[in-house]
Amino acid sequence: MNNFDKLPVYYQVANKIEENIEKGIWKKGEPIPSERELIKIYSVSRITVRNAIDELVKKGKLEKIQGKGTYVLGKSIIQNLGNLYSFTREMEKQGKISTTKVLDVSIIKANTKIANQLGVKEEAEVIYIERLRCADEEPIMIERSYFSKDKYGFILDIDLNKKSLYKTLEDEYGVYINKAIETFSGCMLTEDESKKLGYGPNQYGLLVKRTSFSDEKVVCYSTTVASGDTFEFTIKLEI
Repeated sequence: MNNFDKLPVYYQVANKIEENIEKGIWKKGEPIPSERELIKIYSVSRITVRNAIDELVKKGKLEKIQGKGTYVLGKSIIQNLGNLYSFTREMEKQGKISTTKVLDVSIIKANTKIANQLGVKEEAEVIYIERLRCADEEPIMIERSYFSKDKYGFILDIDLNKKSLYKTLEDEYGVYINKAIETFSGCMLTEDESKKLGYGPNQYGLLVKRTSFSDEKVVCYSTTVASGDTFEFTIKLEI
């Protein structure tokens, strides 16, 4: 450890352990080295190692299992909020294999909230799409998208099990999303959401609401829920 670093030593150790998780050296579901091994690896005291582990348990990176050891819960999907992004493209950038499972495609009646977001009348027909997004075969988020049926009825003809929705909109229909407004909030995952994402009950998560535009015209409204330890959002601020 760097004795001249202003960060506490336990925090430096926590950062090193987290780096190994993000690089895939210590994989999800596997135990990290024992306390004794970590003491040797980082040349620190037992209390420092324990504090580092406790820090990562709080962040949702590690889980202590009594009598068995400390296990990796997973690694974050890092998302830069400075630019528009698509799930498939972001996974490619981060060297992950993305897959999508279509859970539902149907026509529903717009409630007040969805109608306001899409700029349609209440009770208007809306295309509803629910998809389970996976990275390296691990389910990481549930995305629900809403499109005006009058404007985007052709979406029903797209085989979403084989094609990327937004890439197909661009390549085959000339619909380019060039603006999006997102809001973020914490949420409690429903029992159904927890089950689909592979978690137990009483799991907190992140809710992302997104309205996407093409030349100032609303294309779709979507909501995404993910486990709280799945995503790490970054944004660059400048004066």
